[in-house]
Amino acid sequence: MAYTACPAPTSQEPQQTARHALSTITITRRLHHIPGLINILADRYARFVAIRRQRRTLLSLTDAQLLDIGLTRADAEEEYRRSFNLL
Repeated sequence: MAYTACPAPTSQEPQQTARHALSTITITRRLHHIPGLINILADRYARFVAIRRQRRTLLSLTDAQLLDIGLTRADAEEEYRRSFNLL
């Protein structure tokens, strides 16, 4: 009978390999969604900044300009205060 330097495979090795492959697939699937999540967060932040800018611009209009678009100073100030609810 000849002996080799490699031990005989045990019954647990295939299970460990399968678990490792499964965990790698699971991690890969989770990482696959990260770019999409980053894009969603970036889009929401850009929208937040745009709305804040528009509300600040509305507040900076004169009373005559506000009257031209059918708003009062109180309406513009109320809309500006709503921007703090976005946080």
